[in-house]
Formats: sequence, structure tokens, C-alpha cells
Amino acid sequence: MFFKRSIGLIFTPYSSMRKISLESTWHEYIWILILTIAYFVVTNTVHFWMNGLIGAFGLYGSTIIFFSLLPSHGTIKEKMHRLTKTWTYTLLPTLIWFYSTLFFYFLIPPPRTASILGQSFSIFYIAFSMSLLVWKLILTYLSIRFSLRIHLYRVIYYILIYLALSIPLWIFLYNIGISRVPFV
Repeated sequence: MFFKRSIGLIFTPYSSMRKISLESTWHEYIWILILTIAYFVVTNTVHFWMNGLIGAFGLYGSTIIFFSLLPSHGTIKEKMHRLTKTWTYTLLPTLIWFYSTLFFYFLIPPPRTASILGQSFSIFYIAFSMSLLVWKLILTYLSIRFSLRIHLYRVIYYILIYLALSIPLWIFLYNIGISRVPFV
């Protein structure tokens, strides 16, 4: 079911995210949890992967709590339940980007030359990263919209409030060495 929903988020994100917010089970999230932990284990030493994992799950949990406390339809418990289901799937583009960056690092390690191949790879990588960012933004919007049952302008307003409060936290976590990249 996890793979079916993941593919659905690529081709039909609107209907897939709506289905996830209404009818997904907790068993589907174990795959994202395993992929997240595996990434931190593979990329860092024991000390740093624990910090990164703590930072990632701390940001994830604080995001769920933040959006659950905002005014919208339903109780806080209902909103947390729906947000947990939908927000977990918004981590797919993030995980794909992290794993592909790791793969490209081993396939074509830096520094890359200014040759045609090096420039072509850079253009490809930027386009690939931008497409994942757009997909992430679409899933984030749909997650907030379907979980909180609000409309476009309020979603944008909530995201702006979230960014205004989160960016200082991300900088703080980066400066103390817990999280180098905001894994949200």
C-alpha cells in the first residue's frame, strides 16, 4: 500500500493525498521511518547520525504540533492524526533528494570540472532538485489543506507563520551541530 500511495503522489498528488488523509493506516509509515534512519546511519558517524536523527524527528514532531494548534476544523487530536498521516508522505521528495545526492556523490564525486560533462551534470542536478522541491511544495500544501481542512489563503498564511518561526530554529540547530539540513 505504501508503494501504491507513493506512486500515486507522483502522478496524482491531489487525489492520493486526499486518500491518505482519510484512509491510510499506521503500518505504511514504517517504510519512511526505516528509510530515514537508514539514511542517517549510512551518511554519518554514530555521533552525528544520532544528532541528525534527533533533529529530524524533533523538527517533524514540532511541525505536526505547530500545525495542529492552529485554528481549523476538528479537535487537536484529530488534526494531529491527519497531519501525521499526510506529513509523513511529504518526506518522500526529501528522502529521494537525500538518497540521490548520496548516490551522485559516490558516482561523480566533487569537485566536478568545468567540462561539458561537468556542466551538463550540474544543470541536470539543479533541474532534478528543483522538480523535487516543487513536488515537496505541492505535497506540503495538500497535506496542510486536507489535514486542517482549510483553503489556499489560510494555507499560505500558516506556511508563512511556520517559516517565520522555524527558520531561526533551523539556524540554531545548524549552529549547535544537531542538524546540518532541515529535514522537514
